[in-house]
Amino acid sequence: MGAMKTEISTFCTELGEVLSPFHRTLQQTIEEIRGKPESKALKHPLSGLADVHHRMKALVDKVEQQQAYVIIFGPLKSGKSTLMNAISSAYVSEVTSLPAYPCLVYVKHSEERRYQSTSYNGKKETTTDGAYMQRMVRDGHQTLAERIRQIEEEDEAFDPGVHYPDAIRRIDVEVPAKNLKDSLTVLVDTPGLYSKMKFGYDLMTREFRNSAACAVFVVKTDNLFLEQVFAEFNDLLDLFSRIFLVVNIDANKQDLGPDGALRPSLESENPDRIIRAFESLAMSAPLRRAADEGRLRIYPIDLLSAASSSLREGEEEAGEEDGGDEAAGGEDSAGEGEVTTATGSAPKPRLLEPFSEFLTDLTDYLNSSDYLLEFMGDSLRQGATLTEDIKRFCSEDALWQFYQEKIGLEGEIKKEKERLAAVERLSELEWEKAFDDLRARNGKEAEGFSNRLRSEIQGSLTDAIEQWFDSDESLQDLQESHFNSVLGRQEGRIHDDACERVRSLTGGSLGGMQLDAESLRALDRLELAVDPILRESLESVMEEAGKPSSCTIHISSDKIPVKKGFWDWLLFRGQSAVRRRLFGPNGEPAQPIPVPLKRKRLGEPAREAISTVLDTHLQKLFPDLPREYSDQFLADYAKRFSEKVREEVDAIKAELSGKLPDLEKRLKANKEVQILLERLKDFAVEVQESVSELKERHGNAVGLAEGNEGGADEGGGEEEDNGDDSWDGEDRQAG
Repeated sequence: MGAMKTEISTFCTELGEVLSPFHRTLQQTIEEIRGKPESKALKHPLSGLADVHHRMKALVDKVEQQQAYVIIFGPLKSGKSTLMNAISSAYVSEVTSLPAYPCLVYVKHSEERRYQSTSYNGKKETTTDGAYMQRMVRDGHQTLAERIRQIEEEDEAFDPGVHYPDAIRRIDVEVPAKNLKDSLTVLVDTPGLYSKMKFGYDLMTREFRNSAACAVFVVKTDNLFLEQVFAEFNDLLDLFSRIFLVVNIDANKQDLGPDGALRPSLESENPDRIIRAFESLAMSAPLRRAADEGRLRIYPIDLLSAASSSLREGEEEAGEEDGGDEAAGGEDSAGEGEVTTATGSAPKPRLLEPFSEFLTDLTDYLNSSDYLLEFMGDSLRQGATLTEDIKRFCSEDALWQFYQEKIGLEGEIKKEKERLAAVERLSELEWEKAFDDLRARNGKEAEGFSNRLRSEIQGSLTDAIEQWFDSDESLQDLQESHFNSVLGRQEGRIHDDACERVRSLTGGSLGGMQLDAESLRALDRLELAVDPILRESLESVMEEAGKPSSCTIHISSDKIPVKKGFWDWLLFRGQSAVRRRLFGPNGEPAQPIPVPLKRKRLGEPAREAISTVLDTHLQKLFPDLPREYSDQFLADYAKRFSEKVREEVDAIKAELSGKLPDLEKRLKANKEVQILLERLKDFAVEVQESVSELKERHGNAVGLAEGNEGGADEGGGEEEDNGDDSWDGEDRQAG
């Protein structure tokens, strides 16, 4: 084992000397390219290079510091942060408790707390305030969610490196954690599986493909038997040599007994039975195969108790180092070997045994020769993969569109003046006047429809008056049940007629708009298609338009003459009082009026007064209402289109303003970027050759590691006899 570690140390030094200069060159190249005028053709290649740069940094750090990555993943709220606290014996949850943000969180030891965020564009921000880092992530999360929705609405697959480079890619957390310091272990908290921001999961897959990493999958017992929980987990099995499946149990969980009493649940009393049931009834074929190959082990652990115990032990150790007798006194006060929880009670010893077993197995594996061999082979494979990725992003195929820009730039300069002249022409055009003829034709057609509609409803409303006089209905009944009911039904007809007529009038060339030949040529020069804008403007106006709201009649009782009776004269009642007694309050004339009373008190004068009110109102409605209503459609349509087309023209004008010098700058930058990418690709070839030489130099160790990996991938049984005893129960018990 000592010789193996010596070879690992030599290997890391040699590989670091190859990768570090290349990593710096890659970073400088990306920064220089980003300093050039923006080129849409470089967005995707540059995003790919930035992704390689991030992965290259992780590889360089791993090799130079000989770090062991432990990847922790699982569904949201499964207990991943609690497990990280337990493993490290340090409280690291300030940032890892933000599961919704799709970034990786790296946790390692440092004498002082420090937090650093790295964005997709390479920007870094460092702080010692965990609360500040939390706020920064929360604030950025809202912007990220909005950007994702925006891109998805455009029917594109969201790529943060292209669509939102300011998004956080990873967060590095450094805390005083002796466990991590001694083992050179880096804990990696991953985005919760099954979250909406799927690219976080894809990032994790890219980040750790071909890296010497073991993984811990955390799941609560409540979700253990859900097929969905393991759907994506099965896809991750091939990424890791060893996987530790931690089932987060609740030791305090209770169930209701037949007598109504609360009793300890099966989960708290005998979690092993739940694990056995899972293994025999619900374990998928990929999981079972991994378990049979010795790559998967299941641990039922009360993570809350384990984390509480681990954190308190860490505090006691720190106290012993810093406080001497005071720390010893503090330990005595808690009781020998006892760890108290937040409630003051000590966790049962049996609750801590599964975690101790898990930690021993994890440590044994990271210290095993198998892991060291895999470390070398995976590091070389990852280095080769990264250089191959760089060659791919710098290839002619990836940069074809970028190369084509050089040809297109000269042609664009030639067209510049013609396009600017066309923009000026369209900027001066009074677009709304182009619809004047359309509105005039609409007015004539709407008037004809209005006259026909009035003739139809005039007779219905006159008949309604006669029916009312032959009924006991109130004046309000006449107004609502007859007049407004008939008129209300016309609102839909007026709306439908206006929509049909407007669609017919705008269905021709240019949506009913009339333009002169010069303006049409200007549209062609700018390649500005107005038909989609016309259709969009029309549809938006149609969707937003409500039905006419003025098809109602209000009949005031003050307008209706009423004959006074004997007592009215005797008691000197005025017309207002008489009307109120007959109709009810003026604002709500809901008093039923018997037919004899109507004939006695109202008669022909009242009939004529009601008819006059009706005629007056119909004259106001027709022909004005249908014409004005449909004309407003067209006015809104013309206005909406004018606004949108002006926005388009203004946008083109803003784009073209000063474009000639910009085109010349872009042409120069294009040549400079081509030189940078060619140099980077040549450097990648040199690094690839150096990696191949290292593979030959350390061939025995690397070959063994690749042989082990092949056995795991193909599902063979050779790995069971490879001499690794880190999973042996007796060794764990002895540990």
